[in-house]
Amino acid sequence: MSIKSYILDVYAMGVEEKVSAISFQGIVNRDAPNVFCRSRFWNWPEADEKWIEWFREAKGVEFTQIENLPQLVEKLRGRIKGCVVWDPRLNQTKWIAAALAGIRDLLPIAPECIGRYGDLPIVEDLRGRWNGEMEAARWAVDNLIERTNTDIAYSVEHCWSGCAVDSIDYVVGERGFIYSLRHGKRREGEGDWQEEQRLAHQVHSKIGPNAPIFGWGEPEEDYCRLISHHNNFIMCSEAPNLSYFARIPCRRTDWTQKARRDPSSFVLEDKHYITFNTSEGDSPKMHVAIQGGAWFDPNRGKAPINWGANPICLKFFPALLEYYWDTATESDYFMGGASGAGYVYPNLMPDPQAYFEQVREYFARADMHDTDAWMHFSGPVYDRYAEVSGLESFAMPCGPYGVTAVNGGSAVVFMRGNSKLNYFNARGTAEDLANAIKEHCEKRPKPSFSTTHLVPDVDNPAAQGGYCPSDFVRVQELLGPEYKAVTMQELAVLARRALKEGRLMDACGPGYSEWDDVRKK
Repeated sequence: MSIKSYILDVYAMGVEEKVSAISFQGIVNRDAPNVFCRSRFWNWPEADEKWIEWFREAKGVEFTQIENLPQLVEKLRGRIKGCVVWDPRLNQTKWIAAALAGIRDLLPIAPECIGRYGDLPIVEDLRGRWNGEMEAARWAVDNLIERTNTDIAYSVEHCWSGCAVDSIDYVVGERGFIYSLRHGKRREGEGDWQEEQRLAHQVHSKIGPNAPIFGWGEPEEDYCRLISHHNNFIMCSEAPNLSYFARIPCRRTDWTQKARRDPSSFVLEDKHYITFNTSEGDSPKMHVAIQGGAWFDPNRGKAPINWGANPICLKFFPALLEYYWDTATESDYFMGGASGAGYVYPNLMPDPQAYFEQVREYFARADMHDTDAWMHFSGPVYDRYAEVSGLESFAMPCGPYGVTAVNGGSAVVFMRGNSKLNYFNARGTAEDLANAIKEHCEKRPKPSFSTTHLVPDVDNPAAQGGYCPSDFVRVQELLGPEYKAVTMQELAVLARRALKEGRLMDACGPGYSEWDDVRKK
């Protein structure tokens, strides 16, 4: 039996109409993939058409185009009970309205939209109920959270790319809490950010623990610190259509990675070993944007690439990962994004046990064994992390340059320190990247082991910029025979071997200096 879905174009909508549209999408997608929104998401606008094509061919979806939101509401009128009207004077009431939409099956609308949806009654009217933004926000924390699903929440942020509301559909569908508060200081003259931060702490004291927080927050470090302090984790997502992906059936049961190899096949040579690690892997944004279009590069498969992926998607959106596993080559290796199964700072979690167990479960299910991990290294924390999770390696942006073993040598940590290879210039060229790798490695004794951290993308001036498989193929050519690009599996296996054989200094051992690259062999 085929799946029948409506397509609604939201890419030309303003933020207010989009909030109405995707909140409605979340409600009607609770039991089936009924509505797909064509968003032309900035990270790769062509992704919509690629997904529609895949849904048709692989999942048997029959799509019907809908002209506008009132027409869609009319088609699915029986799924909601009425409207909730926000107060245009207070931005906070938009997010209260969106949360109420999920709780009570309502369409959140602006006052000027009253009457636009036929005889749909007004069930909640938020106009004139509060005198200021913080009064409304405090009311929501004190009175609304307890009515929501406290196993999930959404943080609305105003980013450089716009208001980050694109994933609200999923959290509305799950009846979660939605808020917009500063998690730290951003700019001068922005009022009492500390009051907002305190209220954000109150939010997270009532959410979770070990709850996914969708959306985004700024400043990033303050946002991640706050959420980690409350033992929750970030799903940094501006990704559209998550409620749709959540309901598309996933047929795959075997998640064995094509790029995994027998460790005994790896030969340790006197080379500079390097990985190409695509970043943003913690974010459904990059999954939905199909790696910024880089996944369709004709040279994918000709160089080993470590694609960031978040295996917790197997819990929320398994079909999203199914697409990648179905289309991967033997050179496409999947590793975790920032920190594991969700973005956190493990060092700052008061009780990380549940998170580490979550990593163990979902990495094992996805046949994934390595992850990026943010932000700073702590030996006792990562000993425990490796022990509980069973992960084989961690790639970290902070700490001394080099390699150290954790959990009795069963896992290794690669630390980029102040390396220029961490989030390498997204506007650079393959030649720039090759030169940076050479500068980083050429004075270090061989064998050496280094990881890069790169944004995947095609030539898309409107997005972040970044690198695609053709760039990595060119970098390999430019580096020459003294360098070898490998998967994270091979890098970890050979680094452990080099440490054990004494061919590599322990970055956390006695006598080590970041400048041991001038050391005699």
